[in-house]
Amino acid sequence: MGSWVLINARWYYVHWRSIGSRGELGMGKVVSVFTCIILSSCGGDSDDSTPNTPVPVVPTLAVTLAPSAASQAATEVDSVTSFTVDATYAGSSTDSVVPVLTFDTSLLALDGSIVQSGNKFTANFKTVSGLPAAIHKTTIALKLCKEAGCATVYPGSTQSFEYTLDVKFSDWTTRQRNPSHNGYVHAIIDPAKIARAWQYAPSATQAFREVAARAGTIYATKVVSDGSSVAVALDASSGAERWHYSLGNVSNASGPALSASDVVFATMFTSSGQNPLVILDAANGQFKRNLIFASQWSTFAPPTLYDDNAYLASGYYGNEVYALDLKAFTKTWQTSGSGGSTWDGEAPAVDAKYLYYYSGNLDVIDRVTGVIVKSIDDPFWQWNGYSYGGTPMIGSENHVVAYSGNGQGTYSISFPLVSYDIAKGTHRWRTASGYTVIPAVGKGMVYAASNQTSEFDAIDEETGGVKWAWPVPAGEKFIGNIVLTDTLAFISTDAGVYAIDLTSHAAVWSARTPGLLAITPDAQLVVSSPTSGLITAYLLR
Repeated sequence: MGSWVLINARWYYVHWRSIGSRGELGMGKVVSVFTCIILSSCGGDSDDSTPNTPVPVVPTLAVTLAPSAASQAATEVDSVTSFTVDATYAGSSTDSVVPVLTFDTSLLALDGSIVQSGNKFTANFKTVSGLPAAIHKTTIALKLCKEAGCATVYPGSTQSFEYTLDVKFSDWTTRQRNPSHNGYVHAIIDPAKIARAWQYAPSATQAFREVAARAGTIYATKVVSDGSSVAVALDASSGAERWHYSLGNVSNASGPALSASDVVFATMFTSSGQNPLVILDAANGQFKRNLIFASQWSTFAPPTLYDDNAYLASGYYGNEVYALDLKAFTKTWQTSGSGGSTWDGEAPAVDAKYLYYYSGNLDVIDRVTGVIVKSIDDPFWQWNGYSYGGTPMIGSENHVVAYSGNGQGTYSISFPLVSYDIAKGTHRWRTASGYTVIPAVGKGMVYAASNQTSEFDAIDEETGGVKWAWPVPAGEKFIGNIVLTDTLAFISTDAGVYAIDLTSHAAVWSARTPGLLAITPDAQLVVSSPTSGLITAYLLR
């Protein structure tokens, strides 16, 4: 037998057993055996009589992510693109449901607030501007929480996916890549990944001019042993010839220049006022039209193309700039330079408003009308011949850098570089040394190579002072042009091509294929030899 007894605010079930001859209970003869049954809270001698609060169950919210794109492409000129991510959940909660996203903010940004519609959240993303040419990856993760601080995560709500943005290299359209002629490629290159892709070595070829390239195709001018020049288009992945077009037995033919649909070559058969600028269909090499200009035994740089116009420095006695409309097949304007000292070899630089032409002075010409807006005197000019071996380069903050003097297009001589302030109409600085090859400018620096000092120099664009230098290997001479990236500068000597690390200032890669350099939209370094019949392509990633 037994009964429930309340002792010290706890209930106990007590079993009674009598000890006596007649089974009667006696106060001094009672032995109690009891078992504690927990009705409220059992343990120790606590006086707490409050019942335990049940732990609430967090409901499961199963999330499904639906991105509008998991992989996209952009260019280094404009790396901004956009996409949306829809996050839909199944289930419900009486508490708040707060979406929390994580992603790489150096690659992506939210474009506005996250929008909720019922059980669906929509996030609009855009990629960051100014990204270098590379394959960028990030993981986009989402979880649903009870609060913004995300102390409580709903089970089943954490989901993620990998997003890839391929920022592609831009086209290489003319001398030093673009109408600014800066030779700069916004890309991070790992020298350990550079590998030879292919080599093009056609028979009876003596030399190649500088190349142009768009995605999938490389364009070149080859000089053949019979005296003719031939335009060729090569498959970028294999180096196989896609088409060719004979430019004839010309005295000189430039390297190619690219517009949206055309590939253009400046050529000269003989000294006359009737020399052809040859326009071909870039897709198949079919002839479109010749546009006529004057020249006298000239050596041509590729024309500078901008908004379907070709800008060419030439003239029977030099000192002339032509603007030729590639759609209407007409001459837009022709303007004489103020200095009268440059006959050939120059590619004028062009931006949205002006054309920049070195004539012994730096002439700033209205790109639309051909009117000289201002002419900036070069007090350091020297005469050593008719040919101009470089090109004006548009740098930062409305500054233009150009070689001072004439003659290096014909002779192996060095000239100083001069920086011009276009707004003020004055020169800013002159380098202390003379330089030889076509420079590059970018990220606040000018990179130039000198056979006078046997050094490759990094020059401060603001002051003209040399920050650091790399010595040319013994017995070698600089040739060609310089191509600049965010991490490496590529430079050629007469013995090979080198990649110079911009941080360590050391050569971190080289190949024994000297020549004229270009970086293509297919992430290739292309080297065309001006003294042999070779084009060599190297993968950059």
